[in-house]
Amino acid sequence: MSVVAASAAAVPDLERLLRPKSIAVVGASNRMPSIGGYVTANVIRAFRGGRIFPVNPREERVQGLQAWPDIAALPPDVDLAIIVIPSRGVPEALEACAERGIGGTVIITSGFAEVGGAGVELQSEVARILRRSGMRAIGPNCIGYMNLADGVMANFTLDPDDPLPAGGPVALVSQSGGLGGYMVRKALTAGLNLGWFVSTGNEVDVTVAATLRALVERDDVTVLLGAFEALRDPALFVETALRAAELGKPFVALKAGRSAEAAAAAFAHTASVAGSAAAFDAVCRQYGVFSVGSLEEMLDLGVIFQGGRRARGRRVGIVTGSGGAGVVLTDACVLEGLETPTLPAADQAALMALMPQPFMGSLANPVDVTAQALATPGVIDSVLAGVSASPAADMVIPVIIGNPTHPEMYIAAHRATEKPVAFVSTLPPTNLLDAGVPAFTDPRRAARALAALDEFSLRAPPVRQTRALDPRRRELARAVLSHRGPDGALPEDQARALLALYGSPSASVDRMDGRSATLTARCALHRDDGFGPMVVVEPGATGAPVMAQIPASAPDLAAAIAQGARPTPSAADAETLAHITVALGDAALELPELTAIEVAGLRLAKGAILAAEVRLALAAPAEAGVVA
Repeated sequence: MSVVAASAAAVPDLERLLRPKSIAVVGASNRMPSIGGYVTANVIRAFRGGRIFPVNPREERVQGLQAWPDIAALPPDVDLAIIVIPSRGVPEALEACAERGIGGTVIITSGFAEVGGAGVELQSEVARILRRSGMRAIGPNCIGYMNLADGVMANFTLDPDDPLPAGGPVALVSQSGGLGGYMVRKALTAGLNLGWFVSTGNEVDVTVAATLRALVERDDVTVLLGAFEALRDPALFVETALRAAELGKPFVALKAGRSAEAAAAAFAHTASVAGSAAAFDAVCRQYGVFSVGSLEEMLDLGVIFQGGRRARGRRVGIVTGSGGAGVVLTDACVLEGLETPTLPAADQAALMALMPQPFMGSLANPVDVTAQALATPGVIDSVLAGVSASPAADMVIPVIIGNPTHPEMYIAAHRATEKPVAFVSTLPPTNLLDAGVPAFTDPRRAARALAALDEFSLRAPPVRQTRALDPRRRELARAVLSHRGPDGALPEDQARALLALYGSPSASVDRMDGRSATLTARCALHRDDGFGPMVVVEPGATGAPVMAQIPASAPDLAAAIAQGARPTPSAADAETLAHITVALGDAALELPELTAIEVAGLRLAKGAILAAEVRLALAAPAEAGVVA
């Protein structure tokens, strides 16, 4: 009996591509500004791993280094070639790279599938060369990558006159180069400590998911940020999510192309088919990935995660000099699912002893020290220490009104506790961000970041699911499917018989008189173009739909159903729905000709099924790839 696992994707071997010991720049230039000039300058100023080979047939020296006339003249086995030449010359350059034993290439050049027409065939030719040679490639139509841990600036993201970033534990991988470059600059001003940035472009070979799968194994990477237009490697994405959870590394994803208009723009930009946003979000929830809706939210989560702190609970202590700011922050925390409990009497008494008298504020939580205390030396740092030490606070949000005149006090307060701290400042808190202290200019952003940190800290990691494929059961199921009518439809009694083979309770209906339904629901299965079999449960009249990739466990589905259904179902009803859904998924795994299954009109009473309608959609054998 064979086994289907959630994912068995191997770690891509990108070592020579991403950690080169020698670099050639094909199209290196002395001309500034130019892409070839910028790339060459960035490589020279950062690289400390070995030799650099500028390739330019018209120059004897490029930016102070000996120039090489062509790729064939290079020493053998250079690790990385960065290609910055017109698109028509790229295939020939790749052939030459393969002949010289070059390990990987970054194809910055544009003019491939994203422009359509002849560019599509040109990209296909590039793909054939890469497959034949085994050489790995990023691009084409990208801006390169940055690996600060090894001193590799194979990109034109930053102007060569810009200071080199200090580096850090965050890896940002973006399909879009321009958007990624914007994110890098925004990240550096937002206090995000980027150690890696990779732009994958048209993804003729290496994808965002493959890059993240390689980077998640690195000790110097502790936070993963991925910006996707398309998801060409769903299995690698799931494997990366599972591996990140196993290693305790937060994974944040931004999915573009959610609307029809944006999906069309994504195809025009990088020849990417965007895929189902609903399926993407469901898979993110299932495997512990934070799916965000904006660049700002992605960077905010990166800032709060990069320090490595973890929360022990959902309780927030708020320190403010403005009562109104405290009210707004309390709302923000509650809306994000956090708690703002009243501080214990002993803590309040200790804080009161610090206050100038008469004291006109509040010490319950929010701790409103008022402008009176703000003007008294030594009070704020003592209050911050007291709230941080309180057993009633798992996290702390202090408010800074105006430009902090003594940033060292706030920096010291952050360093004095192991609890997560997120400052809210009415002005951009540059001094704090530069010191690695999480700080935001909006209360909701701070609360959202801490809520994500809390969720990551407290949740159980996702479990790798497996399913045993049963050849005998599949044979019996196909015997049932042979009863389809001339129109291709399967009679409902046969549809029930099919699901009975997979253990679905919906195969039988308990029509006991006088029983009222405690839950109405619908269960369905469809095949997503990227993630394959996906199940959807719509529990209750106003419940939130639950979607998951197959295989999924019945306990996980039951928990999600219980959380999303309105009114909240009984445990028995949620368990019955979960088992129906798992049966749909098992059938889909064994029978690729099943394109969709629906169990509609479900009426349940304490786990018993009072009514149900079963419908199946079948593909033609040739379409489904049916095998015996």
